[in-house]
Amino acid sequence: MMEDSNKSFNLWTMFVVLARRKKFIISFVVVCTIGAIGIALLLPKWYRAKTSILPSQHDQLVGLSGNFAQYTLSSAGFDLPIMATPSDVYATMLQSETIARAVSDKLSLQQYLGIKTFQECYYYLKDAVDIAVTPEGTVEIYCLDKDPEMAAQIANQYIEQLDLLNRKVKAAKAKSDREFIYYRLDSTRTRLDDARNKLLEFQIDNKAIDLVSQKNLAIASATELKTELAMTRVSLDVKKESFSESHPAVKSLESRTAQLEKQIREIESGRGGSSYLNLPLDQIPGLTIRLTELQAEVELQEKVYGLLTELYEEARIKEQKDTPTISILETAYPPELKYKPKRSLIVAATFICSLLLAVFLSLFADYLENLRRSSPSDFELMQEARKKITGKSRYTDS
Repeated sequence: MMEDSNKSFNLWTMFVVLARRKKFIISFVVVCTIGAIGIALLLPKWYRAKTSILPSQHDQLVGLSGNFAQYTLSSAGFDLPIMATPSDVYATMLQSETIARAVSDKLSLQQYLGIKTFQECYYYLKDAVDIAVTPEGTVEIYCLDKDPEMAAQIANQYIEQLDLLNRKVKAAKAKSDREFIYYRLDSTRTRLDDARNKLLEFQIDNKAIDLVSQKNLAIASATELKTELAMTRVSLDVKKESFSESHPAVKSLESRTAQLEKQIREIESGRGGSSYLNLPLDQIPGLTIRLTELQAEVELQEKVYGLLTELYEEARIKEQKDTPTISILETAYPPELKYKPKRSLIVAATFICSLLLAVFLSLFADYLENLRRSSPSDFELMQEARKKITGKSRYTDS
């Protein structure tokens, strides 16, 4: 009989079953839908506020070199890929507990939420606040709360606290750079003074003030003396032809010749006295090389000192600089329309689900009724299984 019943079942049979139980189906769907409407009306309204920022693509490291991402990672301790963009860095900073704690303290969220620990407040913010980086590079902050005013305040506070943290990180890095540059500046000043002292000592010891001018003067003096020496020797030879060796004129020219030869030797060897004009010609090449080295060292230290002085002043300015570090594209305002619950969606989904469930229950009830008539033994087995599962002793037909 069971097989005959299954063979005779078709689509129209199902429609007949549903038509016979239409009161149950309609009542079940109406009750569920009305209940869904009541629940939807009782559910609290949630509002979502939005704000967005645009990080500068040229936001550079406060210091000597590097980029924004590198200094933020190294200074704030955030773990990001090496190729992280400024937007990624800002998104990571916004998700940090540091920002959440600052927002909680600023808005007294623990008191607002009625909770005792910050950890609970932190978990609430993680669920309520959504941080997203768009393909265009902007960072968007969404905040969900039952109070539209509070939703907007939380979103705006995230931006404000991000800016404060960013300034703090930059100021700390600028201070570190300033201290490092000051140390290098001090050591460079010492090296510069040492180089200048060595140059001064060299010039004093070797009487090398202006080697080019001194060399030209020495050569000119030597040339003049050698010219006079040649002329004196010619005159001496002429006198020797006319007078004897003991003649006063010959003696005078011989004395003058010896004196000129001595002066020439003194100019060439530099043994003519302590005057800065008596520069030894035979030492000029070596003195020129050494003087050039000392002057180059002084010039190098002066350039380094000048560069470090500029960097030191720049670091001082950046350390004291207190201007906004981010560009706000969109400020959060209290939303006028609720974000959730979607009441129409809840009612529609409940209506469809209750209808499908009512159809299933109607068909299942009809199946049980047919089973009781066509196969009492199977029905008894089902009743026994149902009794053990639910504790109910008998099946009640709906």
